[in-house]
Amino acid sequence: MTQPPWSWKEMMAVFFARQIRDGDTLCSGAHTEISFCAAMLAQKSHAPNLRLQLGGTGYLCNLVGRPVSGGVPKTSVDYRIAQWAEAYFDHPETFLFYGPPGGGRRYYTDRDAFAGHNGYFFADHFFVGGLQVDYHGNVNLIGLGSDGGFTVRGPGSVGIGDVITVRNMFVFMTAHDRRRFVEKVDYISTMGPSGWREKQFPGNGPQWIVSPLGVFDFTGEGMTARLHGVFPGHTEAEITEATGFPVHRSDQFGEIEPPTPAELALLRDEVDVTGVLAPEGGR
Repeated sequence: MTQPPWSWKEMMAVFFARQIRDGDTLCSGAHTEISFCAAMLAQKSHAPNLRLQLGGTGYLCNLVGRPVSGGVPKTSVDYRIAQWAEAYFDHPETFLFYGPPGGGRRYYTDRDAFAGHNGYFFADHFFVGGLQVDYHGNVNLIGLGSDGGFTVRGPGSVGIGDVITVRNMFVFMTAHDRRRFVEKVDYISTMGPSGWREKQFPGNGPQWIVSPLGVFDFTGEGMTARLHGVFPGHTEAEITEATGFPVHRSDQFGEIEPPTPAELALLRDEVDVTGVLAPEGGR
């Protein structure tokens, strides 16, 4: 099969950008290159009023839609993010920034006054990655191994406990193989949608698992993973072979459109100008 004229990172960024609506509030963890590009692509094409929070270790940026210069940040702890920031806050203030309009600190001291307000006050979408993801959409950032005996230590759950108040989670995996797509994760840092319901967390929990090969949704029995679509240049058989849990088509299975020339031009010329997402060997 001929290699597409775009990278898997570009394909993932385009897919995520298409899920973003004007006015959405987005939050991304520490690994930001794909989600940053997705947000900026959406802002420059169809969602000029989105808000994006970055800053895994204590800072917030509300990015504006001017050309990105100096290269896309690969991590939200890259202090160059400040040059794109419309606002820059200490991390505790982010919860006030994303609180209900006019609420601020009062949201926390007088919750009854906001009982009828949007319960998903933190963000509409959060991007989360992991060492493993399983059939139920549980994500593992903690480590590999059993009974506390790690063979690999991950970064831990970091601030994931803060983001149970987002409306939707988008799970992204930067590799797709049977070590990462497993029947059951070794540890849980982020619950899948069924666990989300069981714990009565606000919001919807994970909505997608997106990998370099394609997309899973959670339309299976018990909100389990089902194959939603295959990225151009890959096959359903390839995904089945690379996945450590049963792969069945979603009722919503369908073709995922490749990046359009306009999307790629905008992504490459105004967002990822230094080619952080570029195919191996460059463009």
